[in-house]
Amino acid sequence: MILNERHEVVERQLLESGHGHPLQVYRVHNQVGEGPVWDAARACLWWIDVRAPELLRLDPASCALSRWRLPEAVGALALAADGRLLLALRTQAWLFDPATGKLEILAEVERDRPLNRLNEGKVSPSGRWWLVGSMDDSAGSKQAWGSLYRIDAAGQALRLHSGLTIANGIAWNADGSRLFFSDSWRGQVWSASWYESEGRMGPPTLFASSPEDSGRPDGAVVDAQGHYISAGVSAGCLNRFDAMGRCVEKTALPCRAPTMPCFGGATGQDLFVTSLLRPQWSQAPGGLDGQLFCLPGFGNGKPAALMKLQASDIQSI
Repeated sequence: MILNERHEVVERQLLESGHGHPLQVYRVHNQVGEGPVWDAARACLWWIDVRAPELLRLDPASCALSRWRLPEAVGALALAADGRLLLALRTQAWLFDPATGKLEILAEVERDRPLNRLNEGKVSPSGRWWLVGSMDDSAGSKQAWGSLYRIDAAGQALRLHSGLTIANGIAWNADGSRLFFSDSWRGQVWSASWYESEGRMGPPTLFASSPEDSGRPDGAVVDAQGHYISAGVSAGCLNRFDAMGRCVEKTALPCRAPTMPCFGGATGQDLFVTSLLRPQWSQAPGGLDGQLFCLPGFGNGKPAALMKLQASDIQSI
């Protein structure tokens, strides 16, 4: 399958913020912006719009935006070491080459759960594994049918953990020894020991709770100080949790539902945050729901790990 690239230039707006730098808004008009990841090799930001469904790429300096229309809902993306991207569509993992537009399947993940779709995903610290989550995608009340999966370079998927309603918030601590993930429906963040060489996790324990009014936990990133920074999707904020799971800082954003942060930019100190616009919400003229935000100088974090798809790369781990 070949996807066609569409080009545009988006508007960038500067707003006052409480952290000492003007907050930048890129007017990208997403339905459900998600999964941002900084691409240091190409100096750009990639992310997805789950419901459009689209893959997007932004050059923040020029405001040049590319969009690729996808064949079905998309839940996660990641970067591969060879320049391709990994995309989690409804029940399958795919590989996409932005140079050619070619989209090809990598793995069957969750064909046995037709009411689910894949949601969220991050490459593990060494680049050997891609962890993806799933969620109950049915309308109305949701069931705990979601799971965490580990996908390897050969396209083999292994279920690591079950019993989640909306799997989200995948991240690792600085040395890669602990895995974090959340269940957005329940407002809970969990942590577990992580064994990178084997691609497996230990029994999870509750790390933090963040209910509706505090901001249910959506996507997340860990900063250089070991804080877990979570998008409070129900409260228009970012919640920064310390190593003990205490919320030590709350950063308000000019949108109702931020979805995921990531560090990037030339120095790695800028925080990009995607957001969504719910179908039942009315968007006022100039409203910022569904736009992309950048908080320059917000902090620092490790670059996103790259998935190693070649045998020579995998053997060197």
